Amino acid sequence: FKYNIQSIQVTQIVDYRECLALFIETINVFGYNPNITLPIVLYLALSFVVALWAGKLSRKHENASGFLEESFLGSRSMGGFVLAMTVVLPDGRVMELGKTVCKTSSGYSLLHLMIGSEGTLGVITELTLKLIPKPEMNVSLILPFADVETAIASVPQIKLANLDPQSIEFMERDIVDSSAAFTGNTIFPTVVDGKEAGAYILVTLVGDSEAELTAKMDRLGALAEQRGAYDTLVVWTDGLKKDVWAARSAFLTVIEADTKLLDEMDVVVPVDRIAEFLVYTRATGKAEGITIRNFGHAGDGNLHIYCCANDMELDEFKRRSKAVMDKCYAKCTEFGGQVSGEHAIGHAKKQYLVESAGETAFGLMQAIKQVFDPNGILNPGKVCTNVEEG
Repeated sequence: FKYNIQSIQVTQIVDYRECLALFIETINVFGYNPNITLPIVLYLALSFVVALWAGKLSRKHENASGFLEESFLGSRSMGGFVLAMTVVLPDGRVMELGKTVCKTSSGYSLLHLMIGSEGTLGVITELTLKLIPKPEMNVSLILPFADVETAIASVPQIKLANLDPQSIEFMERDIVDSSAAFTGNTIFPTVVDGKEAGAYILVTLVGDSEAELTAKMDRLGALAEQRGAYDTLVVWTDGLKKDVWAARSAFLTVIEADTKLLDEMDVVVPVDRIAEFLVYTRATGKAEGITIRNFGHAGDGNLHIYCCANDMELDEFKRRSKAVMDKCYAKCTEFGGQVSGEHAIGHAKKQYLVESAGETAFGLMQAIKQVFDPNGILNPGKVCTNVEEG
């Protein structure tokens, strides 16, 4: 195992890829024979633990290496930072994809095909990642609004204001109240100038000088006032930044603590349709007797929406939550959205992928899977396996 941080790229090299190739070839020849495959599995498991340890090490060095801290907007999604990789194919061949170059137009991008494959086309053993310079300064700002519709309506203007925001998050009052009760962290104000806040936008700005950052904050404050924000609350000190992002990070934990039965949608919709989609999901949940809770990334339209229940039998919850999801995924497709923004398809969302992408696109995905993995040994039943069989 080798881990290296350089000034312009991070390279993580895991030297068990030859063993992995042998493991895949062994399965192809002998099947899942524990007497043959178990020693290799144990070695790979140990290597995986080491890789996880290295991942923790890398997170300790994130600030030094220049990764953005909380979330990425637009082209800053993690896939855009992958320059190259080494991957072991299902038949045991080792293939290198991509190069450490700034641009390319050189045939089909197998690199990005592999990035989006959820482990169904190959096993990645080495990645080369692009780094960007760490900004000298950053600040977070809380914009309280009367309701989520007004809050979300401000986001397109924030993105067009040449502020280069590093993150734009949204949250509604109910999840903020639950987070405060659960954690004791009351960083988000509930009343501003005598007015009850119903929703919030959390923006992170960066700059290389205090003057640059102050100018951005002034522009954001003026824009927020025009869009109906009650105030622009500056989170400047390290302690307050820690508190505000700790509160944001606790949202899912809070939902899980409050809820006995839970299922999630991880959709992404156009930014200008977020508010309309949230209103629709709440109305749909109410009609089916399912509580809807949500938060998400307003800057890129990725929404985390949870179907919740406490006083309901499991089978009844599954039936009702499926009814909610069927309607909400259909509405997402109608709005020009996608089934998943982050958490991917797996086996649970395959039917929704078919309905969203269409039979032609889904059939091409299945054909690609067959070319790479004709024996179906990598992550079987996921993404584009025949839905009726999956």
